[in-house]
Amino acid sequence: MAGAVHGAMNENREIRGRLGRAVVLILFGILVVNLFVLQVPRHRFYREQALQNRQEQRRLKAPRGLIRDREGRILADNMYIADITLPASCLGEAGPDSTLRRLMGWWHLPETDTRERLVQQKERGRERLVLVPNAGMARIQAVEEFHHELPGVKVETRARRRYLYKGLFAHVIGYVGEVGQEDIVPGDNSRRAYRPGDMKGVLGVEAACEDSLRGEDGIELVEINAGGRVVRRRDEPWSRVSPQPGKDVTLTLSATLQDSLRSALQERRGCAVALALPSGEVLAAYSSPAYDPNRLTTSISPREWERLVNDPAKPFFNRIVQATYPPGSLYKVVTSLCALRLGVIGPHSYQEPCLGAYRFGDRIFHCWNRGGHGALDHAEALVQSCDIFYYQLGQQLTIDQLAAAANAFGLGRSCQSLFPEEVPGNIPTSAWYDRRFGRGQWTQGVMLNNAIGQGEILVTPLQVALLAAAIATSGRVGRPTFLQRGDDRPEPFLDLPFSEEHLRWVRQNMTQVVDVGTGAAARLAGIAVAGKTGTAQNPHGDDHAWFMCYAPAKDPEVALAVILENAGHGGAEAAPVAGRWLHAYFAWSAAQEMLP
Repeated sequence: MAGAVHGAMNENREIRGRLGRAVVLILFGILVVNLFVLQVPRHRFYREQALQNRQEQRRLKAPRGLIRDREGRILADNMYIADITLPASCLGEAGPDSTLRRLMGWWHLPETDTRERLVQQKERGRERLVLVPNAGMARIQAVEEFHHELPGVKVETRARRRYLYKGLFAHVIGYVGEVGQEDIVPGDNSRRAYRPGDMKGVLGVEAACEDSLRGEDGIELVEINAGGRVVRRRDEPWSRVSPQPGKDVTLTLSATLQDSLRSALQERRGCAVALALPSGEVLAAYSSPAYDPNRLTTSISPREWERLVNDPAKPFFNRIVQATYPPGSLYKVVTSLCALRLGVIGPHSYQEPCLGAYRFGDRIFHCWNRGGHGALDHAEALVQSCDIFYYQLGQQLTIDQLAAAANAFGLGRSCQSLFPEEVPGNIPTSAWYDRRFGRGQWTQGVMLNNAIGQGEILVTPLQVALLAAAIATSGRVGRPTFLQRGDDRPEPFLDLPFSEEHLRWVRQNMTQVVDVGTGAAARLAGIAVAGKTGTAQNPHGDDHAWFMCYAPAKDPEVALAVILENAGHGGAEAAPVAGRWLHAYFAWSAAQEMLP
């Protein structure tokens, strides 16, 4: 009996032993299989997971292309600055977290303005918020020294756009600003895709040439520690794709001539534009007052932005292409050419003498010279800018005939391709008056005002510069351009319907305007200037002062238009501005000829 029990016990122990060995073998087999899976089929997956725990893919921002003037001077470049940033989570619905409050306290940052700036950044989708843009060394050292007590706070370097001439080219170059949500395409991870915090051109050349200037971003793989700090940059070829810098852009403008134009305007409210002949290249274009675009390349508080936008001087208003004014007596050259072409008057025909006033129906229209000019022929009337002569001439033309002549010079329509905000101005036609006042509700009396460039006629300073250029070249002038285009002989932009004989007559009389007439303040020693003054009535205040010209009168190189708002008479106020700038231009031109 005892032997049987003993045998059974041995058998049970043997079974348990076999079972134990089987379990061990099964577990070992599972371990081997798992190791195999880890080492072979799933190797790449787990390797990538491990790399992500200690490596990070970072974007390398492409440097923005430079903007230069026609002589190669750098007008806009990039400078590298350090920002102090925090994660977006530092600003919750309950307000700033303890880290943000600590930093605002350390550095005495105004809480309201700071919160407004950060909220604005967060609403744009930024993952990291810029607390201190372009931080000084003391604050950078504080963050580095106390980084263990400042979780999530980093010092990050970035390129900031820099405008070396401040406001001198503000309205031409424009500025860059942070992208909005509408610029970000979800899921687009390409190297040219915009991301929160990126900058793009907002106005002017920066916006028009955005695709060329912005370049293509690169990528690099870096190793980071638990605190998110870079501990090593990998040097394998596959770990880095270099950024492609943006392309440089060259303007037709000269910094020397632009500064001379600003000086000639003496910071008075207005605008001036100069065109090279016959190319149509813009040599200088200054709108006054201007603004410093450098103020807009870092975070700006809503309050500061509102102060700039609501400034009554309107520094953001691009008077070059956005401001429209009645042309005043400048328009008399258009009226004369229209009448000569239609044969309603000759180059030396007379009208009734100017006695200082003219009756039309029950209204009295005055000449700018209240004492009157007496008897003048057509040429003398243009030189002396006699309103009474042109009131009578206007009665012999129709609205549509005069509008067609103006349109031929590019007035009343877009004449450039850089600024999408350009306004066309207004050259009224009979259809326009029908829409405005109703069919049959207006009379030929509107022609008295239109004939002298008043009434509902509106033009931009750039259009007036083109008008002067077209007269100087008989229409053989290129489309006004602000960017160098590389073609020496651009296609003429205008097709004038006027005879060369009549255009020559206008040029001769414009020369007389400066020699003996109302534009004498634009005279130059040894160089003949042809010009026309204009004084545009302004229903909202004092008259605007106009002057357009070209020089030299016999072999024109440059055309210029000047407008001074609420300044008075064109001959007394705008013509001296033109004279000062033309003096600087010919000194610059002589220096250019001496260059190798």
